[in-house]
Amino acid sequence: MRAFLAVIASAVVLAGCAAETAKGYVRTDGGSVDLAREQATLAQCKGEAATSVPPPNSGAGYLDQARKENTLIVACMTRNGYIIQTQ
Repeated sequence: MRAFLAVIASAVVLAGCAAETAKGYVRTDGGSVDLAREQATLAQCKGEAATSVPPPNSGAGYLDQARKENTLIVACMTRNGYIIQTQ
């Protein structure tokens, strides 16, 4: 049952991250954004974040886990030359 809840929680987190893409990433060097490359980098960053954050049954709450994953995704995207566009 916990494994099922972990899968559901991960899906919700990833859906939230997908909504983040709708805000739009821009290149830190000012270049144009290749959407396919951006999505590939985002997928890579989500994978890194998912494997770096301990599972929720290790004492961390789901919301805390989601925040940690999101922080890692943003840091990874920044390392790869993308930042979230602010309006």
